[in-house]
Amino acid sequence: MAELIYTREDLRNLVRISSLVNSSLDTQEALDNALKGVEQMLDAEVSSIFEVDPAKGELFFRLARGAGAGRIKTLRLKIGEGIAGWVAQTEKPLICADTSREPRFFAQFDARSGFQTRSILCVPLKSRDRLIGVLEVLNKNSPAGFTDEDLELMTIMGNLIGPALENARLYSRLKEKLSLTMDELKVVEQRLLQSERLAALGKLSQGVAHEVRNPVMIIGGFVRRFQRHLATDDPAQEVAGLILGELNRLERMVAEIEAFAAAPLPDLKPRDLAKVVDQVLAETAGALEARQITVERRMAPDLPQIPLDERLLGEALRLLIDNAMEAMPADGRLTLEIAPEPQGLRLSVRDTGVGIPPEDIPYLFDPFFSSKPSGTGMGLTKVHQVVADHHGEIQINSAPGQGTEVNIRLPRWQVR
Repeated sequence: MAELIYTREDLRNLVRISSLVNSSLDTQEALDNALKGVEQMLDAEVSSIFEVDPAKGELFFRLARGAGAGRIKTLRLKIGEGIAGWVAQTEKPLICADTSREPRFFAQFDARSGFQTRSILCVPLKSRDRLIGVLEVLNKNSPAGFTDEDLELMTIMGNLIGPALENARLYSRLKEKLSLTMDELKVVEQRLLQSERLAALGKLSQGVAHEVRNPVMIIGGFVRRFQRHLATDDPAQEVAGLILGELNRLERMVAEIEAFAAAPLPDLKPRDLAKVVDQVLAETAGALEARQITVERRMAPDLPQIPLDERLLGEALRLLIDNAMEAMPADGRLTLEIAPEPQGLRLSVRDTGVGIPPEDIPYLFDPFFSSKPSGTGMGLTKVHQVVADHHGEIQINSAPGQGTEVNIRLPRWQVR
């Protein structure tokens, strides 16, 4: 081959294409502009870039220009299939002067797009000596067709586009990982904010309970003494009964808050979570049967022991089962499942009850928040505290009329 002498116009076009390709890491538009320059420089009708999918051993369109391009973008070629596949397999460039006489030509693209391919110039795209794709231009407008000089220019342009394509791919992966990291950070931030909010509410609740306990006991004592001096048929008996009912509820709430504040830290030792579940189910079997609730127990085989406090976790599970029973009419279904996960075990408690309104979900763990008229609103607060003391996570998914699912994730190893 004679030595190629570049014209000033060739050099200007190469510099322009290099600038276009490297103008941005988000290169889809830059590549499109660069391919326009390639078409103009080589006097070709259309062009395209295939990218290698190493996992599947295929080529897919990273960019396709020209008539019918939108109809072929989903098509793929196996490595070795068609002219582009042959170039990818051999990592050698190829000039096809007449597709009608080329057995390697893949006619399905023309059938799908409606475009008629007459000639092809195709070169491999590499970055750091590794194949990452294929660049091709179709249909030289000149009757002479694609030349060896075109092939050299195309190879130079491929050397410019290949690294840019690799950088774009790496940048895309980095953005994806960064996006995932930001999402993970948001989740962690929400958990921290929730923990801080619950801690602040817990301290406030303790202060309120301390201030309320003595007045409640004094008022209750006076009302009971007053009630004893009333005749049994006195209309004031009913009023006194209502007052005492509310005072009893306040006394229970104060007692629960004080118990919550004085709750011991868990004694975390490797233990069997399934044993805790079975023990709580045995204790609640009578109440579940009385409500005609069917219990489904799902335990994966060979579950590992994990650090837990059987008594505290059992109390938390009983509270969840009590909530599920109150939410379900007769003939409901309660499902308890333990499944292994990479970091530990997941305990799920699912019911077929009335569900929870979405606006209530963010406040379910707050002290005093309860949808039950007689509730103190401390049950789920206790459950959250027990799970947090086990270094675990708790999540509640629910919707009105669709039941509720509580997922507790407990770590396999003790956190120090």
